[in-house]
Amino acid sequence: MKRCFFTIADRANMQYFEGLKNSLAKVTKDPLILIDEFKIQQLGDPQFFYRATPIIASGLLRDYDAVCKLDADQIILGNLDHIWEGDWDVGTVLNDFTYPIGVWDIKTYYNCGLVVLKNKDFVTHWLRLCMSDHFPRYQFREQDLLSILTSDYFNYRVKCLDDGDKIHGEWAKSLWPQTFMRDGKVIIPTPKGEKELLVVHFAGGQDPNKGNYRIRFQPDVVKHIETLIKT
Repeated sequence: MKRCFFTIADRANMQYFEGLKNSLAKVTKDPLILIDEFKIQQLGDPQFFYRATPIIASGLLRDYDAVCKLDADQIILGNLDHIWEGDWDVGTVLNDFTYPIGVWDIKTYYNCGLVVLKNKDFVTHWLRLCMSDHFPRYQFREQDLLSILTSDYFNYRVKCLDDGDKIHGEWAKSLWPQTFMRDGKVIIPTPKGEKELLVVHFAGGQDPNKGNYRIRFQPDVVKHIETLIKT
């Protein structure tokens, strides 16, 4: 299977991109494609950041069998090869469980910081909604529409990557201070038992301490992160 990662970073987010790039390169040989300020300007879409994932994924799926979108403000802590495994249309991760956000009466709300896409029809459907009159009616735009499309209102095959013994992003944010190292892995105690934390997703665009992992993790985890983000 031909596969790749992609991320989107304008000038303001390039400060986080280096950490993502360096940490991802230490755990996989799959390519990371950057959509930077120049490419964003070329697209000329004033709403680009609110529907960027299906826009870029629809183009990449012409050349790749599967693509994974990663937000630029993330650090990869461990191997991600498992995210490609299985016969499904879209792989999702959970939103921060302490943040009160939802859409319609849908039970599970997903975060768009990491999403794996294999089905071109799913991406086309998502993009069509993001280009429709429905789009501006939703607060979190592509993320709300992702959660609708992956709900039981539709028949797409959805794999929640956080359902197993690993966590991949924002869901774990409030639990970061409790993480610790064990056998070279970052372990996080959760309400559902211990899991391996594989992705640190800072999110929170207005937080003045965004990206400052040193104040959020225990010293042994901080040391591990620093070895990952170095060139």
